[in-house]
Amino acid sequence: MASGFAGSESFGESYWRTRHACTAYLRSRLLQHLEAGRRVFVGFDFAFGYPAGYTAALGLRGSFPPWRRLWGELRRLVIDDTNNENNRFEVASTLNTRCGGSTPGPLWGCPPGTRLPALAHTSPGYPYPAPAGVSLERLRLTDRQARGVQPVWKLYGSASVGGQTLVGISAVCRLRDDPALAPVSRIWPFETSFTPVPTSGHKPTIIFAEIWPGLVPELLDPTLVIRDQAQVRTVTRWLSELDAAGRLGTLFAAPPDLSLEALSTCLDEEGWILGSGLWGDRSLKDRIGTPK
Repeated sequence: MASGFAGSESFGESYWRTRHACTAYLRSRLLQHLEAGRRVFVGFDFAFGYPAGYTAALGLRGSFPPWRRLWGELRRLVIDDTNNENNRFEVASTLNTRCGGSTPGPLWGCPPGTRLPALAHTSPGYPYPAPAGVSLERLRLTDRQARGVQPVWKLYGSASVGGQTLVGISAVCRLRDDPALAPVSRIWPFETSFTPVPTSGHKPTIIFAEIWPGLVPELLDPTLVIRDQAQVRTVTRWLSELDAAGRLGTLFAAPPDLSLEALSTCLDEEGWILGSGLWGDRSLKDRIGTPK
């Protein structure tokens, strides 16, 4: 969301240079959809969670589930101004101080010349030994299902998603909790569980979910110079076609072959990439449908 595209078949594509401009647009558009009584899906291309145990390693206690405690803490810590200036690396150093050991981590990566007390330029190695006997894995369960996904711990460098995750979760949390949107907003799968019908019947509903354009790389338009634009256009078209064919709900259902313990881990803390684990399964791929 530092700069990015959003698209739909109905409204075309828009581009923003800042997260503030993007979220302001999203809020206004969502209010229009709610006024019209629609059910809306909003996808974001960054992680919605971290490998299991991270919330406990940070010492975040309370009655809310682990994912919600972490989201609330990131919303509190992250400063992101109207010019897209933010403190993501300082926040990462602060979080590392809370749960790091002799080797700084588990978050890593920052621009050359950056010097922060608990943030290294290179990976600390995983599993990462955190306090209270917690061992943090390099990837989430959902990341292991999709080829080419980078670890959420990586904040800087080629294909990194960690920096976007820190500021992105904070931004989505603000949208989710906006007084005008909160009554009908849900984060999938944390608040909806895994279900082919994550919306509330025919009532106006907003579903926020994590997506990854890398699930359908064979569908990218090679004529588009800007890769982000090609990815957004491809995923939007794919999801729209599935929705029109009545098959979109399959992506929201429980991933196949996950144990009850693994499902609980995803729902409590790690989250899931929409469609992860399905696209590589030929029988499910045929069932969902191949995008045109």
